[in-house]
Amino acid sequence: MKSKKKALEKLIKSAKYKLDTLEPSDIQKGKFKATYLQFEGYLDLFTTIEALMNVSILATQGDTYCPPHIKDHGKDIRKTLELAQKLLPFEEGEFLDDVSALMKRP
Repeated sequence: MKSKKKALEKLIKSAKYKLDTLEPSDIQKGKFKATYLQFEGYLDLFTTIEALMNVSILATQGDTYCPPHIKDHGKDIRKTLELAQKLLPFEEGEFLDDVSALMKRP
């Protein structure tokens, strides 16, 4: 019983420091928001959203044609990949590894 209590304490401590990608929404109950997303302002947010849409447009075309309204597809691709990188929850992955190891203990 003592070892289970120790394992639970370790799990709780691990969760406290590693489960930090999502935090509860202040606006909607039962919803979460990503804590690592930061923007320099509304314009940066809007250009990031535009980049996501532009990359999606480019990806669905299946050819090298670039529509005239997409001015800098290289920048759009970079912003999209940077956003995806920010969303990767590595700390949560470490936590899940800890949980997995604790669950395998006899």
